[in-house]
Amino acid sequence: MVTYDALMKDLNNSEVELSRLPALLHELSNKIVENWSELKNNNEYIRSRRTAFSRSFYELKPSIKLNIIITKTNHEINEEIMRQVLAGLSISDLYIGENLISLSTPDSKLITTTVYALGNVLHRENISVYLYPMVMEGFKKLSIPFHITIRRNGELNDFVVNVDKAKSLINNSSIPDYLRSWLISAVNNWGRVKKGVRFVWYAVNGLFGRGSVFGWFVGDGVLGHVGRGSFDVGFSFVVDDVVKVFMSDFLCRLYGCGGGFFGGSGARGSEHYVVCPVKAVVISDIISVAKSWPGYALVDRVRELLDAVNYSTPCLGYRRHPVINVFGHELILRKHNMGRGWYLTKVSSDKELIENIANDLRVAGFDVSVREGRHGFELYVPIEGTKRILRMLGLYEKFYGEPRRLPSIDEVTKVLSSFPIKRWHVHVGKGRNSRGYEYEETCLLISLGNSEAATKLREVLASVGIRVRKVVWGTVIICSPEDRELVVKALQSLGSNDPPK
Repeated sequence: MVTYDALMKDLNNSEVELSRLPALLHELSNKIVENWSELKNNNEYIRSRRTAFSRSFYELKPSIKLNIIITKTNHEINEEIMRQVLAGLSISDLYIGENLISLSTPDSKLITTTVYALGNVLHRENISVYLYPMVMEGFKKLSIPFHITIRRNGELNDFVVNVDKAKSLINNSSIPDYLRSWLISAVNNWGRVKKGVRFVWYAVNGLFGRGSVFGWFVGDGVLGHVGRGSFDVGFSFVVDDVVKVFMSDFLCRLYGCGGGFFGGSGARGSEHYVVCPVKAVVISDIISVAKSWPGYALVDRVRELLDAVNYSTPCLGYRRHPVINVFGHELILRKHNMGRGWYLTKVSSDKELIENIANDLRVAGFDVSVREGRHGFELYVPIEGTKRILRMLGLYEKFYGEPRRLPSIDEVTKVLSSFPIKRWHVHVGKGRNSRGYEYEETCLLISLGNSEAATKLREVLASVGIRVRKVVWGTVIICSPEDRELVVKALQSLGSNDPPK
C-alpha cells in the first residue's frame, strides 16, 4: 500500500539545488496523480472541501522541509531591480505576512522563481522551504498545487501590508480623494489582505517600479493574439473599479503614457491589457529582466513572450500609425490629409505631459504647437519640423525615399521552387486599433511545416527584396500588399502549390 509518508520520506529534510526544484516537484506531482485513488481511499489527506464549479480540494499534510541551495548566475540583477521584482510577485501570488512568507500554486517554475528572488533579496545562499501538496479534482485531470511557507525573522518588513499600514494610507497626501473612502471601507472590513491594498501601499512607498512588471507578469501575466502578426500583453486581476483607476494612473505616471495604462479586457473583465504604444516598453522591461533570469525558473508565459517577440510585433495589428521615439517621448507619425507629408503628434488628457514634450522639442530648436481638443491636449509638429526630426533619427528615407525596386516574378519563383512548400493560402483577418476601430488585413500564409526551413525562406526572400511580416511555427506570413501579390503570382506560376479549393 502506498502511503503519503512513504512518498515524502526521502524528500523531508533533504538538500535540493534550486535548478533541480522544478523537476523534483514535477516528479512528486506525477507520483501523487498515479497513486491518488489509493491515497484518497486510505484518507491520506488532512482535510477536504468543495470549491467553486463543483471541484474538490484536498490538503496532504504534514508539510516537508526542503533546504534549497541557491546558486549564483552569470548575469546578476542589481538588488533594487530584484526588490521591484519581489514587489511584483507580491502583487500577484506571493504573500509576505508578519512571520511567514507563503505561496500556493501548481506552477513549479513560479515557486522556483520566487525562491530565487527571495534568496537574492535576502542575500542567502540557501533557504528552508516548508511544503505540502494539494489535490484538486473536477478538472479533466488532477491538478496538484503546492503550498509553500518560508519563515522570516524581521526581514522585508516594508513589504508587509497590515491593517495599521492600510490606516496610514488614508491620510497620505499621495492618495487621491476618490480612493480614500475605499481604503476606509477596507480597513473597517479587514480580513484577508486585499491585492488592491498591497498595490496601493507598494506604489505609494516606492516599492513598485518598472522592474516589478516582470514579477507581476510571472504570476498574473496574460498573452493575447499571439500568432496573428501582433500580440497583446496584460495582467489578470480582480480589484474594485476605483483601485483599477488608481493602478492605471500610477502606471501611466511610471511609464509616461498619459491617459490610461489599461485598455481592452477579457475573461469577464479580469484580464486587463496594456495600451499601445506603451505596451512595447512594458514588454521591453519584462524581456530585459527575463534575459538575466535563470532559464530553469522562467514560467511558461515568459518563455512564450520571449518567443513571441521573435516573430510578432506588439500593437502591429492595432496601430495604424508608426510610433517614433523623439528624445525619449513616444510620438505618433501621421500622414497629412493632403499631399505626401507626415507630421508628428501626441494626444493625452495630461496637459503637463504634453507641455513637457513640447518644451523639450522647442529647446532642441523645433517649432511645435499645443491645442486642446475633444480628446485632450494635442501636440503638433508641422511637416517641415517633422522632416528635420526624421532626418535627425535616420528615418527620412523610410517615409520620403524613392519607391523601392521589387524583384521580378522569375526571381521570386526561383527562390520558392527551392523550398518544400506544403500549402499556401491568402487569409483575411480582422484587426482592431488602440481606439477600438476594426479593420481587415489580408496576408499570405506559406506553410513549410518546419520552422528552420521557414526561417531560411524568410531570409532568402528578404535578400531579394521581399518584406516578410513574420514566421510562425513553420509558416511564412507576408502582408504588405505589393509583396503579397507578387509572391502569390510566383506561387501560382509553380502550379503544384495552388491553395486547396
